[in-house]
Amino acid sequence: MKNKHVIYGIRMIVIMLAITMFSILLNQMGIGKENVLMLFIVGVLLVAYCTNGYQYGIIASLISVMSFNYLFTEPLRTFTISRRQDVILLVFFLVAALISSNLTVRFQKQVKVARENEQLAKQLSIEQERIRFAMEKEQMRSGLLRSISHDLRTPLTGIAGASNLIIEAGEQLDRESIVSLARDINDQADWLIQLIENILNMTKIDSGKLVIEKKPEAVEDVINNAITHVKSRCQNRSIEIMVPDDVFIISMDGKAIVQVLINLLDNAIKHTEENGMIRIRVYRQERMVWFCIEDNGSGIEETVKDHLFEEFVTFRPVSQDTGKGIGLGLPICKAIVTAHGGSMMAENRDEGGARIQFSLPEIME
Repeated sequence: MKNKHVIYGIRMIVIMLAITMFSILLNQMGIGKENVLMLFIVGVLLVAYCTNGYQYGIIASLISVMSFNYLFTEPLRTFTISRRQDVILLVFFLVAALISSNLTVRFQKQVKVARENEQLAKQLSIEQERIRFAMEKEQMRSGLLRSISHDLRTPLTGIAGASNLIIEAGEQLDRESIVSLARDINDQADWLIQLIENILNMTKIDSGKLVIEKKPEAVEDVINNAITHVKSRCQNRSIEIMVPDDVFIISMDGKAIVQVLINLLDNAIKHTEENGMIRIRVYRQERMVWFCIEDNGSGIEETVKDHLFEEFVTFRPVSQDTGKGIGLGLPICKAIVTAHGGSMMAENRDEGGARIQFSLPEIME
């Protein structure tokens, strides 16, 4: 605090000396003392602006009156005032200087208060944003737990029911019924494995631990592997494969790309009716290999089109014979494709249904 007073005192002295010297120069150039007096008012305002506190403006006002009286009123070089007009002039000057410095100091304090309020508002805004983010995160966590609980309960109920029926009525069931129940158990187990795989992958992505291990893979083999995993869930839906005659061998993490295709095919199966069409098309374009998955379902809702690759977003009403996912499949797909150096996009087909496609670099690394 003491150092500040010293600094402010030095500023006041420097300003008043500069104003006094400049006033003497103007007076020697023939400028009237009334105009010179205005220069001292400017000096008082500068002192009030460059310091902090009323006392500096008051002291500067008194110094200005004394300096003006000593240098520019008759008799010169004395503090005596012989003319009544000069007395009135100095009185008005002193009042004007005090008022001006007072207003300047008040303005400075208002500016300071406004800045403090602005900083406080920013801090409150940051705190509100933090609270909102924490609430959204908690809601998201709760929603995720509810969704996972629901999605786990459905297949587990089916598995428990089918296995219990086999145990209790196994001797009364024919082989075809047992095989059908076993197939249902297998389908539900596959669905559970895929759900858990998606959750584990999303955990790796969020923690930055997703590792892509590339090696040469045949595109057709990767596609056939993915179809093998979802074939039991197709339920009379046809899957058409359109791959060029020449063999595509590109550098990729085969297991990760198979997971991408499984998720995309699973989405297509969920959102098409029985006897629906699903098409996998592969083509080259601008040194990239594109994988295109199309269906003739209801298409992508416009309300979620821009948020399709965000977590926990589901994008179409699902058919009655399929479960509803928790919205992790597409974000995982996009993260895996991006890690490969490719891109992913989704759109509605003019003929009806949806088209989701992704690219992988064709050049072997």
